[in-house]
Amino acid sequence: MTGFGATSCVTEIAGQPMRLGVELRSVNQRFLEVKIRQPFGAAAEHALRRKVEARLRRGRVDVYVHLQAALGAAALGPAELERVAEVLAQARQIEVHAQTIGSGALAPFTALDVLRLLAARSSGAGEAPSTAPAELDGLVDLALDALCAMREQEGSALESALRELAGALQGHTEALQSARAGESERLLTRLRERVGALCEKAGVSPPPSERLAQEVAALVQRGDIEEELARIDSHLGQLRSTLDAPAQVGQGKVLDFLAQELFRELTTIGSKITSHAGSALVIAAKGDVERIREQVQNVE
Repeated sequence: MTGFGATSCVTEIAGQPMRLGVELRSVNQRFLEVKIRQPFGAAAEHALRRKVEARLRRGRVDVYVHLQAALGAAALGPAELERVAEVLAQARQIEVHAQTIGSGALAPFTALDVLRLLAARSSGAGEAPSTAPAELDGLVDLALDALCAMREQEGSALESALRELAGALQGHTEALQSARAGESERLLTRLRERVGALCEKAGVSPPPSERLAQEVAALVQRGDIEEELARIDSHLGQLRSTLDAPAQVGQGKVLDFLAQELFRELTTIGSKITSHAGSALVIAAKGDVERIREQVQNVE
């Protein structure tokens, strides 16, 4: 959801040429948060917020509207020339004062310095108009177009990353399915060894093999992860279907929900599985899901 868009134009406000600019920046966030800085009234801010909310659904969006004197956009009029004369007179006073106090000669005063001072004085003088110029609406649309284009490019890269992570998770769940082979025999062997050691220590005869087989069957049933693996496979299918579907609002939240469900199923498997190899696979699969959860926060 990161993006940037900026545009500007020269307009006329109160008979003075002014440069009106719009900058939009968006960063990742689960919900939509719009921060606006603009020099006009509350009505302009409300219109800006509605325009942004109509195009975006997630992320923190900073909207910055700036208004500056467009010096040089046209020939200086009598009022501007008078201000130039004032600035130059003040500059000469500063030079004389510097020589009086023995500070030495100052750097030459250039035309660019004059323009900068005039721009600073113009931007700080008076209050901004309470009504936004008519050009603001079109500038915001252009900045939003640029921001959305950047977000779409990021979305294409995120889609590839999510497909790759889903493939890695699918591989780990398939490995878990394979790791279940021989689980009953492994549990029977381990249980027989433990019971035999305890019976030998207590000086009693070990129970019959049929009794051990019943206990192993109960352990295998409690540790069955077939249902969880089936749900993981279903969730991965829904995740891929969401990625294949045309872009629409709300897909990010759907992917976020699926990632939560995947993590929940893996947690259940981790509590049931007993082999070291299976536990390692669960940890690796959880790492895949965590990376998926991080990435889907960037999807609108």
